[in-house]
Amino acid sequence: MCDLKQFIIALPGLSEGHHEYEMKVDGDFFASRGNDDVKEADVTAYVDIDVRHGAYNIGITCQGWIEIPCDRCLDPMRLDVDEDYDVMIRYGEDYDENDDTIIIPESEVEFDLSPLIADTILLSIPLRHVHPEGECNPEMEEIMSKHTSEGLDPEDDDI
Repeated sequence: MCDLKQFIIALPGLSEGHHEYEMKVDGDFFASRGNDDVKEADVTAYVDIDVRHGAYNIGITCQGWIEIPCDRCLDPMRLDVDEDYDVMIRYGEDYDENDDTIIIPESEVEFDLSPLIADTILLSIPLRHVHPEGECNPEMEEIMSKHTSEGLDPEDDDI
């Protein structure tokens, strides 16, 4: 079971300098976020927060694996994860976000890193994710070959 509290950081309580965290991400983490595609996961998110003059430079490195369905045969397949993401967080009047800076209201005393970590992992999934050649479910490959132009027999009257 993934402890979601581990992803919440009290930013104002951090002193100037570096702070390092190691957070575990599993299948329950993705289920709790409403993502049904990631069935299992064993990812470690290494978070480095560098506090300088009221700005929080956050570096996230996610390493491990996730299990997602193969686009070809729908059986589970493992995908290695090794991704980095850097973002700066500052306090301001209203919430605002762009590619590399997030501004949060000064009333916010805690910041949830889980969306940033989830996005870092999910954006590492290629558009097409399939097993290596020959590792797909053979029964499904046989069914698919019957429904492709290569598997159709022009002499077959049932078409």
